[in-house]
Amino acid sequence: MWRLRDFERGLGDLANKHLILDAIAAMRTGITGLRAVEIGINRRRAGDAADLALYTEFESWSALHAYEIHPLHEELKRLIGPLRVERRVVDYEVS
Repeated sequence: MWRLRDFERGLGDLANKHLILDAIAAMRTGITGLRAVEIGINRRRAGDAADLALYTEFESWSALHAYEIHPLHEELKRLIGPLRVERRVVDYEVS
């Protein structure tokens, strides 16, 4: 999850939004071991809310580790990095 510097000017900028959505679309088919990926854009303006949430599923821990350094993931980080002020990550396993 990310909080953005200025949601209205950052992600609200259609160019940024489309570049991020395109990067997610590329990851769907371009990263081996990635079972699911989606990005959620917050519609509720609350003081403690994040602006974006990225949800991913991997077939294994090793697939997650490969994703972390994959060029398509690096591209997403390059796009979101300058827009964000806070990032939260939770990696967990479901049984």
